[in-house]
This record gives sequence, C-alpha cells and structure tokens, in this order.
Amino acid sequence: MIQSAAKPGFFVQDRYLYSKDNEKVILRGVNHMFIWTDREGKTIPEIAKTGANCVRIVWNTRGRISDLDNIMGLCIANGMIPIPEIHDTTGNWDRLPEALDYWLREETLQVLSNHQEYMILNVGNEPGAGEIPESEFFDVYRMIVTKMRAAGIRVPIMIDADMWGQDEKILLSVGPKLLQADPEHNLIFSIHMWWPSEKHDSARTGFATVQERITATLEKSVELKLPFVVGEFAPVAAGGAREIPYKHIMAEAERLNIGWMAWSWGPGNYDSPEMDMTAHSSFNTLVGWGKEVAVDSPLGIQNTSVIPNFIQNKDYVTGFQGTGTNLIQNGDFSDENPLESWVTDFWGGKADVKVEDGVVHFDITKGSKETWGLQFKQHLPLRNGVTYIFSMRAKADKPRTLNVNIKKDAEVYTPYANGRILDLSTSWQSFSWKFTMKEDSDAEALLIFDMGGTPISWSLADISLVQARSVADRLNRTFQRNVQKNSGYFNAPNGPWQLLLYSAKGELLQVLDEGKGGEGMRSYPKLEQSGIMVVKDKLS
Repeated sequence: MIQSAAKPGFFVQDRYLYSKDNEKVILRGVNHMFIWTDREGKTIPEIAKTGANCVRIVWNTRGRISDLDNIMGLCIANGMIPIPEIHDTTGNWDRLPEALDYWLREETLQVLSNHQEYMILNVGNEPGAGEIPESEFFDVYRMIVTKMRAAGIRVPIMIDADMWGQDEKILLSVGPKLLQADPEHNLIFSIHMWWPSEKHDSARTGFATVQERITATLEKSVELKLPFVVGEFAPVAAGGAREIPYKHIMAEAERLNIGWMAWSWGPGNYDSPEMDMTAHSSFNTLVGWGKEVAVDSPLGIQNTSVIPNFIQNKDYVTGFQGTGTNLIQNGDFSDENPLESWVTDFWGGKADVKVEDGVVHFDITKGSKETWGLQFKQHLPLRNGVTYIFSMRAKADKPRTLNVNIKKDAEVYTPYANGRILDLSTSWQSFSWKFTMKEDSDAEALLIFDMGGTPISWSLADISLVQARSVADRLNRTFQRNVQKNSGYFNAPNGPWQLLLYSAKGELLQVLDEGKGGEGMRSYPKLEQSGIMVVKDKLS
C-alpha cells in the first residue's frame, strides 16, 4: 500500500494524485467563474450532473471567505473536489504576495482546515504576462509553499505556469526541484493550453504543430514523473483566436492518465463566447463544444471521470443520533386537509392547486414575471452544525426549471441550503442533496418553491428533510459504490453489481439494474416511486 505520510487528504506519489485512502484520482472537471457569476454556488448541482470529479473555483482577494467556504462545501456535498484559485494574479507576477496573504488569513486557514480532506489549493491563476527567470520562479514559489506549509496547509498545492499560464518549459524545468523543496512533497503543476493554431510559432516553440507541442509537453511530464494537469483549455483562445485542438488535448490526456479542467462552465466569457460550455449555467443548456466535452465525447467528463469513493461515502458526524424523522410537516400530503402546514403565495400570477394520491399539482394559469411571483412554502426548524438531507420528487407538463431554497424568513437574503435550479421533465424524477446548517439555529427557517417565470404546470410529491444520520444516510454510506450524486449517472463497478432501490426504512423495494462489471457510465432509470438508489456488489 502507498504510504501517504499521514496526509489529511489528497497527496501525490510519483506523478499521480491519490485520495487519503490510496485511490488513484485522475482529475476531470470544469472551471467556473463563481466570483463574478455565482457566489451562492447555485450552479454546482448542475455541474455535478456531468459526473465531474472536480471544480476549479475562480475567486479573488475581495471575495468573502464565508462565500468561498459555502461553495467548497457544496462541491464536496455534490461529490466534487474543490480547487479554489485567486484570479488577481492573472498576467501579474507581482500580485502573488497578495494571493499568499489571502490564503494565510486566520479565517481562510480555518476554512482550509475544515475542507482539507477533500480539496486542492491553486495558489494564483496564470501569474506573469511574460517569461519569469527560472531562478526567480523557483525562489518565489519555494517561499510561498514554505510559508503555506508552516501555516498548516498540507493539501496539494497547484502551481500555474507563467506567461498567462502557457509556458510549459518553466514547469518542466523548475517543477521537479520545487516538488523536492516542498516539505510535504505535495505539489501539482498546471499548464493552460491557450495555444491556438493560427498563432502558433514553430520557430519559438520548436514544434511544427500545436498537436506536436501538446503531445511532447504531456509526455515529458510523464518522463519526469511530474504531477501535471491541463488546468484550462477551450476550442478558441482570447479574442476568439482559432483553433485550439482540444480533442487532441483530451485524447492525449486520456492516453497518459493526466487530469484536465475545461474552461469554462459559463456563461460569462464575453471576450470569447465560444468558450462558454452552457448558455444559462444549467446542465440542460450545454451547447456546442461544452456538450461534447461534458457528455457526448467518449473522452469527455461523463465517460472518463471517476469520483473518489471516500467523497461519495463521506460520513457526516453531527453529534446527534438522527432518527430519520421527517422535519417537513405533511410532506406526503396525506393529512385530512392535504395542504395542512403549507402556504401558497401567488401574488404575481395565478395557479390552481389540486392534491390527489399524495401528489400536489400546480396548474399555472398565469405565469408571473419573476420566479418568486408564485410560491409554495413551509416553515421548519434547523439547528446550527447539523447536516441534513433534503429529498423530493417532481415532474412537469413540459420541460421547465424550478427554484428550491431553504433560507431565513427575512427581507435580507440569508441562505441556509442555497438555492437549487432543478430541471424538471415530463417524467417523475427524484432530487436529493445534503447541506450543513452553518448559521445560528432557526426555528422558523423557510422552505420555498419558486415556480413563477413560466406558465408551465408541474407536480410535486414525497418531500422530506432528515438529519444525515438517518437510515437513508447509513444506506448510502454502507452500500454506495461509484455513484455520481445528483448527476443522474453512475460508474458501474468492475465486478458484478446491482442497482437497488430501498425505502427510507431500509427495506429493499426493487432491483433496478444489474451487470457483470466494467460497463462504464450508466444512467439511472426513471422511477415511479420514491426511494434511495444504491449500487451494491452482487453476491454470488
């Protein structure tokens, strides 16, 4: 077994990244500009639907630590490794000390300590607009790494190349020496392949084509046994410069077992809109190259990403022995008054509400302008420090989105679970996610379904909120293998397996699917009843 020298989380050995329980991890994920477009992390469940095992979090020194903490926690809860980076250093070598100061703040160190089991830290994005002398690159990063280690930061530290992240030579030359100088020997080096063919200079690079440069760079990193990733790439570069051979990047990375993160989830790349993987930040608006790199390509995220088992099976210890009691009142709409404990607030539009066989149907006759113009809500108690599991089923007459939030009932917006943007289809879907109450306890927290913004009618059933140490959570921790949480997909284990459906009481309801092993990525079947899906080794 590989010895991780008691690392608190991920560590590198030779050129590979490993989880704390010695599982090899090849990074497959995306970049997202949270600091400018999504400080609440609402897009994280959408990204998770791709099956990504990591998210590079674009941040800056003006961003609130509490917001970054929340985003990192949401990444982990959705089965993805958070990789925060400071964007202030982009093209500016002299701002690396500012990035270091941010990471060494007392409140930041506490957040990093809280998440150290699950994260990688990217010091600063693309420092330097020109070539930095090798001696200076080494001295500055040795100082940064040494100070971080002295402050107790033991996670893998990711280091970008200079020249807007594009100078592979500096990483291949200085990287091995920096890795040796790190007291933890726990560094990853990141190249940003903004190498468009139309601007390729064979005399300067020494390669006839961009494809040759890509292959040579990645093969050299393997030869040096250097922990190496492609931290950013897209079909075009800044200003729309064409064409970056992104398919070749993916193919060579797959051949050599090298990680990558596509740029970027979007939208927001106003200089080069073709970089945007989505039109509206949701999974169902993946377009063009984004859909290819995330879903369609056999070399893409959904077909090559493997989520580390320990993230899927993380054990939330809250100090309370949860009983599995549903904190939602009348969540199955079975009371004598089927809408008991629920409040409708249709101030911005009109809708008729009907309950039948435990299903509430909202027939929207007049859609409001804003999503919050039509609301369905209930108050419930939340306790500080407790982790909860929220679950529900829903479908719509036509495909639509639905906003779901748990927050403080006040004019000032204070999210407790952060909002989710759910993609509803015409078939029943089960939705579930975990969150930890980080604010003060609130006996009157508000669960709210915002259904305005569109006149499309929809149905809701089986709403529950339980503490994480419930039967449902124990089932997930005991049986789950390679499940892409909240993504709609799972990786089939290598040996014989079954996909089982359990009730919240732990009773086996149905065998949904099974296989001999090694089938790769498979989609969950559509369910007509609520329950907990788990993947379990099949007993012979």
